[in-house]
Amino acid sequence: MDPLTAGALIAAVNAAVSGAGGEAGRRALDGLTALTRRVLRRGASDPGADPAGDPGADPGVDPAVDPTADAEPVTIPYDDPERLRRLAELLVERARQDPELGRDLAAWLNRYGAPAEEHGTVHNSVSDGARITGPVIQGRDFHGPISFGPQ
Repeated sequence: MDPLTAGALIAAVNAAVSGAGGEAGRRALDGLTALTRRVLRRGASDPGADPAGDPGADPGVDPAVDPTADAEPVTIPYDDPERLRRLAELLVERARQDPELGRDLAAWLNRYGAPAEEHGTVHNSVSDGARITGPVIQGRDFHGPISFGPQ
């Protein structure tokens, strides 16, 4: 099972969104929406809780919707990386405080997240018989330019 981290949740949401046209993607997002609703609605009723549900958020800035407004649906902000990160961090924090939520969130992640060995693991190869005539770079998450010097 994946460790319960904001990064693992974000990766699972992104995987679900990329497959959201299918039934499995829809079920994954529906399941996380239900868990999010539990957290946001409970958070709004907790004494001293931030109405937006995110303790680090500005008042009035909500990570999904105003949890006190029953008429508005809770949505996962998959198209806003910053809000998605804040929501994932909130879910992980609340899961640490609430063992039942922690089990449910871990079960969701286990069902819809990528296997733990895929997070951060790179498996690059050049197959037998490949003819390489120049430099080869293999890796993951490259940032910035890559140069081999003068050719």
